[in-house]
Amino acid sequence: MGVDTLTIEKANSNKVLIIDDNLTNKAAIEDVLSENGFETRAAAAGEEGLRILAEWVPNVILLDLVMPGMDGMSVCREIRRMNLSPRPSVIIISVKDDKESIVNALTNGADDFIVKPLNEAELVARVKAQKRICEFYLELEEDKKNLETLLDITTAMAATLDASEILSTIVDKVAATTNAVRCSIVLISTHENEGYVLASHEDPQVKELKIDLAKYPEIKQVMTSKMPLALEDVLANPIMSPVRDSISALAGMSILILPIVFNDEVLGTLFLRTRKKKNGFTQKEIDFCRIVANASFHALRNARIFEKVVKEKDVLKEMAVRDHLTNLYNHNFFYSRLEEEFERAVRYETPLSLIMIDIDNFKNINDTYGHRVGDMALREIAALVKKGVRKTDIVARYGGEEFSVILPHTLLKGAVDEAERLREMIEAHAYAGLVNQRITVSIGVASYPQKGAMNSGDLVNHADDALYKAKWSGKNCVKVAEV
Repeated sequence: MGVDTLTIEKANSNKVLIIDDNLTNKAAIEDVLSENGFETRAAAAGEEGLRILAEWVPNVILLDLVMPGMDGMSVCREIRRMNLSPRPSVIIISVKDDKESIVNALTNGADDFIVKPLNEAELVARVKAQKRICEFYLELEEDKKNLETLLDITTAMAATLDASEILSTIVDKVAATTNAVRCSIVLISTHENEGYVLASHEDPQVKELKIDLAKYPEIKQVMTSKMPLALEDVLANPIMSPVRDSISALAGMSILILPIVFNDEVLGTLFLRTRKKKNGFTQKEIDFCRIVANASFHALRNARIFEKVVKEKDVLKEMAVRDHLTNLYNHNFFYSRLEEEFERAVRYETPLSLIMIDIDNFKNINDTYGHRVGDMALREIAALVKKGVRKTDIVARYGGEEFSVILPHTLLKGAVDEAERLREMIEAHAYAGLVNQRITVSIGVASYPQKGAMNSGDLVNHADDALYKAKWSGKNCVKVAEV
């Protein structure tokens, strides 16, 4: 046949293939086996039997030793070369009862030998015995497949701390092992009736998809019981009655849900949906998925710890560039970003503007109302400036009562207009703690390209000059750098 490997996913344990050229023998054997609950098919020649075997995947094969064309011994050898998985049992039937024929048959891959004429009780007993052996091989195959899946999952956990990648591997592997049409990991939120699908094998793009748990009574049942739940027929199960009208598309489906538990709390679930199972989920399937569910927790916990550390580092980095009082960017970050934006403006020949803002008479506010009210005013002004500029503009606290705004891709006129809007906004605002007192600002504006602005430092100097000009001109005004 030239077939290297043929995998039997889940062979019917009552299937028996009869390969015998004697029509009377075939009919008699079929009658006996049918009366004892076996499903049979028959072939009159070796080649036909091998074809049926590849398509029908029986557990037991009754093979006549003497046939025209391919004899039983040749057929038996070919069956073993097909490397079927799980391995079907072959029982040779023959009129020959000499030791040499029996030994030769067993040597060539047969599992048993029955001498004709057949005794009905012996035939049924031997077929049942070989059926049990085949079922044992099937269990071994399932165990091997499950162990390989667990190995793949643990290998994935060791290879990365990316939670999304690990959980995607888990749902993909479990779906392949269980033939699930959907395998998902659902995180249970601390908020009532809220969950998040963190990974789903049917749609790799699904990450943190929010779901309403009120629509999933089966998940809520697992949350309460903290035990696995198998629903063999989704629509018929009374647990699903509250949502039956909305799940008609799940007709013929079965569901298996495993809780992911830590410290007696259900953190999430491993959720499987499959085509309806005739005999329900086996204990082996449930145990396998329970192991995976536990592994999912450890992977999720370790990955979350790693993510927390990364986020904390990001927070620390952000704190390093932020002013603690106003939460604007600080002086150092301002200079580094201005240099980047200036180099970009030179490279791409685009305009760049800079606004420098200084609060007028701020010392009087501190002296009159105290530093606490002064700090509140600084925070309010920072918020006003942040709100009043574009998202692409960079706002920083330049120093004590000074602020700066970097405006990429902005000509001088646009910068002046924006500065005037900020000045008016700050003057019109009512500040907490200040009774009938306005706050005004003086603003200087400079732009590139402009004569004398050869680098970011020049741009700062020009804007500073304009700011001092505004101060000397009576304050509460906007002035432009003169070069």
